[in-house]
Amino acid sequence: MGLVNYAVLSDVHGNIEALTAVLEDVERSSVMKIVFLGDVVGYGADPAECLRLIEGASDISVVGNHDLAIADGSGLDDLNEDAALAARWTATLVSDYDRKKMMKLPLEHVEADSGIHFVHGSPDRPERFNYILSKWDAEKGFAGCGSRVVFVGHSHIPAAFVELEYRRTFTGEVRRVKELDASKIQLETGYRYIINVGSVGQPRDGDPRATYGIYDSGNQTFYLKRVPYDVEKAASKIREAGLPEALAQRLRSGR
Repeated sequence: MGLVNYAVLSDVHGNIEALTAVLEDVERSSVMKIVFLGDVVGYGADPAECLRLIEGASDISVVGNHDLAIADGSGLDDLNEDAALAARWTATLVSDYDRKKMMKLPLEHVEADSGIHFVHGSPDRPERFNYILSKWDAEKGFAGCGSRVVFVGHSHIPAAFVELEYRRTFTGEVRRVKELDASKIQLETGYRYIINVGSVGQPRDGDPRATYGIYDSGNQTFYLKRVPYDVEKAASKIREAGLPEALAQRLRSGR
């Protein structure tokens, strides 16, 4: 098995200031592979620039629901009013080349040698882009795959879950899942993990700093990185583009 340090990024959402700050931080680390978990566009004012930067930087990428909504309109009706407005605006700036690239991205990726699983939403029916927000959501995620370590995004909220026990009974399957502090995890042999790496471009856990994760497959450790960036510049660009004020305000609050 190859031992690799991964930088795992998700949910850039057109925020070039946040993405640039994160990639600069990654360059200062000992990362060997950069993984992107989807939603490079939507909400923010610099979709084309973010698409180019992610395309050049990432070794592995999967598609997010906003990517598909902008690429071919699928799932657009499922977005809230502000998100749908931003998606339609973004679609006017995205080239045919970028649409085709996004539509060709897989819904999930599993590393052949290590079995590490990367997906935007849940590994349980990834095409549905279900959220993993609770232990019960995580149980469904664990049931939907056989991987030992799964990295997800989508909710914009860092979280981690460990499957401590799994057994079959006469009445069905029993799983014992515990939520962990996602800021730093020592992964233990014999257990399975689902880890949400938060959001680069639109955090929603009350901390406005850009967030991503570092996974060391050799030492079996994961930790979150919080990176300051020019929030005011990103917010002012959203206003200048005529996008909803709420999309600018939430960058300040991290909500």
